[in-house]
Amino acid sequence: MRILLAVMVLLLACLPTLATTDWEEVKNKEGIRVFTKETADSPILIAKGICIIEAGTEAVLTVLDDNSSHPRWVPFLLESKRLQALSRTERLEYNLFRAPWPASNRDFVYRAKATPDQDNKVIIFSMRSESTPLMPEQEGAVRGLLLESTFTLTALSPTQTQVELRFHADPNGWIPNWITNIIQRTWPYFVLQGLQSEVMNSQ
Repeated sequence: MRILLAVMVLLLACLPTLATTDWEEVKNKEGIRVFTKETADSPILIAKGICIIEAGTEAVLTVLDDNSSHPRWVPFLLESKRLQALSRTERLEYNLFRAPWPASNRDFVYRAKATPDQDNKVIIFSMRSESTPLMPEQEGAVRGLLLESTFTLTALSPTQTQVELRFHADPNGWIPNWITNIIQRTWPYFVLQGLQSEVMNSQ
């Protein structure tokens, strides 16, 4: 009986480790760690990045909420605008990204939603593609698919926030999956780097 209990305790202690073994760390630089993993639903990798920003959660959320600031810190972003406010915490948005020649620009229409969890001091800012007549497909741009994009803000202290970005997008068009996966591996790092800089400059 004691042996069985000891084995159960050992398994329970290992659960957090086992749960994260499917993520592969691909970058660890300047306090930003990036991980990727494969998924059975898509040939495109899921990526996530984690960093700590020396600012309160509200300061980080303010930057995420300000579409006019996004082209300053999101790589290759040409335009970001709100299409429709659905509620105080939910809206439809549009982003247009510059793509290097000979690829066409990519754009995304998505639903953005902020969900607070006050008990755990967490705010989840999630984005997922959605069709709407407010923004039909545009000439000169390929409509991409945002499968998952989530900023999870965890308050570590009044002046310190852990930010986790989980990102999974399909640019569609002729871009090969191996090129898309290179972008997946690098995107969280540059986005979090830009977010850090914008938050610090805005304070």
